[in-house]
Amino acid sequence: MNRSRLVYICSPYAGDVGKNVAFAKAACRFAMRRNCTPVAVHLLYPQLLDDSDPIQRRAGIRMGLRVLEAADELWLCGSRISEGMRGELAAAERLGIPIKKVSESEIQGGIDRMKYGVWAVRSAGSVCGAAESWCKNNGEPIKFDTSEQAAAYAEALNKNAYSPNVHYYPKEMEPELRQFPGMSLKF
Repeated sequence: MNRSRLVYICSPYAGDVGKNVAFAKAACRFAMRRNCTPVAVHLLYPQLLDDSDPIQRRAGIRMGLRVLEAADELWLCGSRISEGMRGELAAAERLGIPIKKVSESEIQGGIDRMKYGVWAVRSAGSVCGAAESWCKNNGEPIKFDTSEQAAAYAEALNKNAYSPNVHYYPKEMEPELRQFPGMSLKF
C-alpha cells in the first residue's frame, strides 16, 4: 500500500470564521494535490463542540493535540498565527514533528476557485413528490463565480416559478476533486 504523509493543517479558526474555514478547506485541497492526507481538526471539532464554552474548547484542543501526535508533518498555513495555533506549533516542536510553512498565496494560487450554483427543491406536496437537484443547462450544473450571482439567479427563478411547490436557493458547490500528476485516488 502506498502510504501518503498525514499532514496536520494548522490555520486560524477564530475571527472571520467563514473566511477561515474556506481557507482551511483550500489548504486541505492543496495538501491532497500533493498526495498527502490532510487533517484539519478545526474543521471537525467545532461541528461537534461549542468553541465558546471553555470546557468544550479545552476538550477540542486536547483531542486535536492527540491527532497531531499521529501526524507526519504540521503545515503552518498563512501568515497569521492565532493563540490556538501557537499551542499546536509548540506541541509539534516538543514531539519532533516537522513543521512546514505554506504561504496563503501558495495555497490560494493553486486552488480551484469556489463556485456557486442554484439548488432546486421540490416539496413533498408536488404531484411528482419531493426532490432536490442543481439547476442545470445541457445536463451540467450552472455555475457562478460569486454567491451574489447565484442568489440573483435564484431570486429570478423564484419570481417566475410556475409551481408553488418548487423553490430555488443559492448554494456553495464543493470543488470537484481532480487527479493531478503524482496524486493517487486509489482506495
